[in-house]
Amino acid sequence: MTVLARRALVLALAAGCGARQPAKPRVDPVRAEIERAEDAEKLRHHDEASVHYKAAIAAATTPKAQAWAHHEFAETLATWGQLADALHELEAAAAATPADPSVWQDLGILRHKQADDTGAVEALGRAKSLAPRDARPRIALAALYWSTGDKPQALAEYRALLDLDLPDRVREKVRWAIGVLEKP
Repeated sequence: MTVLARRALVLALAAGCGARQPAKPRVDPVRAEIERAEDAEKLRHHDEASVHYKAAIAAATTPKAQAWAHHEFAETLATWGQLADALHELEAAAAATPADPSVWQDLGILRHKQADDTGAVEALGRAKSLAPRDARPRIALAALYWSTGDKPQALAEYRALLDLDLPDRVREKVRWAIGVLEKP
């Protein structure tokens, strides 16, 4: 290769290896729709927020994204007092990601608010089995058992809570509940 040919090759390579424009970050359509929904909700534009939540659900292409979109919409519907619709969205979230304990936790609480205590126990029990070291499902389950009059089950859940790493304030409340439940 002649000197001139080498210089031409070096110039050609240098020109082709110039600074490239950074790739534009890919916008997640689900996240973008959720953000639009939240912005609309801040303005109390419920109908507009609902449209964006539904668009987020439609844009979701993975089970995790579907569950997240359904869960976000469910939380908002619950704040609007639309508990039956929120329940429907949480059930869709649970179907999309059946191993997500937070979905089951929220589903249990919402089922209880809808007077479905059997369904609430089932959902909270599922959350507890998926996250055995998380105190939240056990606390909710213990309170549910207590509120329905099942003191032995409530007591069992509260006692099991003492085996977990709890903040001192929560541990004190758990001990208080045990003391009350142990009284004849």
